Amino acid sequence: MENTKITGDKIRNHFTYSLWKYILFAVIAVFGWNLIYTSTAYRAPKNKRLDLYFVTYSVPDESLNWFKQSVLDLLPELEDSSCASVVYTEDDNYYGSIQLSTYMGAGEGDIYLMARDRYEAYVTSGVFIALDDAIADGRLDLRGIDVAGEVHTDENGQTGVFGIPADTLYGLYDQSVDARNMVICITAYSATQDQAIRYIDWLIETMHTEKPDWYIEYEASLEQAKTTPQISDMPSY
Repeated sequence: MENTKITGDKIRNHFTYSLWKYILFAVIAVFGWNLIYTSTAYRAPKNKRLDLYFVTYSVPDESLNWFKQSVLDLLPELEDSSCASVVYTEDDNYYGSIQLSTYMGAGEGDIYLMARDRYEAYVTSGVFIALDDAIADGRLDLRGIDVAGEVHTDENGQTGVFGIPADTLYGLYDQSVDARNMVICITAYSATQDQAIRYIDWLIETMHTEKPDWYIEYEASLEQAKTTPQISDMPSY
């Protein structure tokens, strides 16, 4: 007759050879619960959320959280907001371009603050809305920002101002956002375009601060670089 008595040796032997099964089961259980929670968790509809994407140098989480809270404070009719950082620089732009294309292809993001070369690559495709009416009726107060060079014609034949230069919004630097050569725009697929205009107007008002001393020095260094003769390496004979 088989000995079915449970002993300490049997228990130790069982866990010696079967412990991996319990670990695997625990991992599957945790993963499955997380998947169920994520897929069934409530997500605010697109007309009740405003999402911002920063396509520039990496923006820290505390700054992203600050922008998210500012959206919800300014626009209490919204239920949610998310702010994401897409790393895109002169030295690191390959994956940023792919990530940006993926987000836009999926209809993600209501407001984009992006590098000018990316903006100009998209602006004629009709992915952004013209802001002329909002500027004309005062909903979008530019506060002296020059948009004369921002007139484009998209693939639908519409001509207008599709983006606002962010270079002079020096307050963005206080939130670790490098705004040099950046443009702010609103996507044509956004379900909260009116709220996006209100937020950009607030952003311009809030971030339109005095030019900091370090920025003045930065501009001076650029001018000096332009006027400094470049000495080429000449072969010696």
